[in-house]
Amino acid sequence: MTFDILPCYDANINELNMQLFKLTYLPKAIDEETLQANNRDDKQKLASLRLYDSFNNCATYAGVLLLHNNPIYYLPGAYIQYVKFQGETRTGDVLGEKVFKGNLVDVLKNVDDFIRYNIIVEKPIRRDTFKEDLYKSFPFWSLRELALNAIMHRDYESNTPIYIYDFLDRIEIHNPGGLYGDVRPDTFPNTSAYRNPVLAEVLKNLGYVNRFNYGIQRAQEEFAENGNLPAVFDVSMQNKFIVKVYKKK
Repeated sequence: MTFDILPCYDANINELNMQLFKLTYLPKAIDEETLQANNRDDKQKLASLRLYDSFNNCATYAGVLLLHNNPIYYLPGAYIQYVKFQGETRTGDVLGEKVFKGNLVDVLKNVDDFIRYNIIVEKPIRRDTFKEDLYKSFPFWSLRELALNAIMHRDYESNTPIYIYDFLDRIEIHNPGGLYGDVRPDTFPNTSAYRNPVLAEVLKNLGYVNRFNYGIQRAQEEFAENGNLPAVFDVSMQNKFIVKVYKKK
């Protein structure tokens, strides 16, 4: 049994944002016809999506991450730390910081917006008197895919957050938790295994990722099309996963 489906014994239903569940997540996870047909109570609906443990009468860790407004109370490392440095190393001056925390619905939206409007740089480059090209430091979808993969695959038992480091020449994403299951350095990224299958389903239901093992391949294709070097993955460590993406020259 994976960690995200385990019971978080002290987290009862009163701690979950049920309005968020009913108005935002449930309609995306269950089709309208089924919703109209079943007469389950709130706990049964949550349990059917593996967000609640009926036997122990408490939320699962996936339920806490998705619907608790302060999941770090139970999972101290469940946040994202962004740091922008002036130079190409972490010894340089810090130009900006931001922390993303809270329920997963809000975190996903805020990370999505932040990458689009604060990390990616777009500007016109004049080729000649009549024509301009649009310079884009990264393709949005690809960079977002790498960040979302970190959220989906990280080890939530670790007290270490996800780090997004923004250097002068690159972005680095440091993710607690190495390769998982059947995935090995020699088979990555062509083999998949889900450390957090319930969270993977959550991100899929919310429309952020797919589960067809194509995300990294597509990201690499889009990096190439934009003129970036391929993303570099460091999968050598047991407790950490690092990806580096260099900005378009």
